[in-house]
Amino acid sequence: MTEPTRPDPSDDALGQRLAAELPRYAAPARLRATILAAAAPTPRRLPWLSPVLAACATALVLVLFGVPLLPRGGALDTTQILIRAVVNEHSRAVMWGSRRSEIVPTALPQLTEESGVALARVFVGDDRLTFEAAEPVYLNRTRGVALHYRDPDGHLLTYMALPVPRLTVPDRQRVQIGRYRPALMRDDSGFASWMWKQGELACFLVSDMVSAGELDRFKDYFARVRAETEPARAY
Repeated sequence: MTEPTRPDPSDDALGQRLAAELPRYAAPARLRATILAAAAPTPRRLPWLSPVLAACATALVLVLFGVPLLPRGGALDTTQILIRAVVNEHSRAVMWGSRRSEIVPTALPQLTEESGVALARVFVGDDRLTFEAAEPVYLNRTRGVALHYRDPDGHLLTYMALPVPRLTVPDRQRVQIGRYRPALMRDDSGFASWMWKQGELACFLVSDMVSAGELDRFKDYFARVRAETEPARAY
């Protein structure tokens, strides 16, 4: 059996001497951080993660800034869409004239059949408004009737009635005109519209009379047409 080797006493003496005589220097503080960072495992990078996070951030920004700009309430959306269609139809009549020049009341039976709107009474004009034409219209998948008038200054006014039972007239835009309270609807197209309901029918009177000085005259025209026109669903 081999006897274990014993340490040489001279080695201990040399170690003590070196420890006592050799200078010592403190390591920089950043050295510890560098060593620890090098020893730490490197996290695995997912190549698809950055684009996904960027897309999510973009979507969040759009939601935060876009939601306040959305129109509030489904009824108002429907109203604005219909107003736009009515104004577009009036614009077409201004540029190209009516499609047909029906004579009221002679053409009422055929007009009722084609438009789905029966006119128990019709405003046929007076000393201020001259009746020009009547025709069926088709707006937003809904049939209706249109009556066109001209005033002494050349302004064309278009009356339209369409069956839209669930349409809501905005209260904030209502204006008192005699015993009626239609809503005055404006947009950036250069036209203004009176809007009101008669039973299940949505009714409009559209013109380019949008200035403050013309508003009283536009009110008067509404009162004349509204008092003498009684539409109803034909079917």
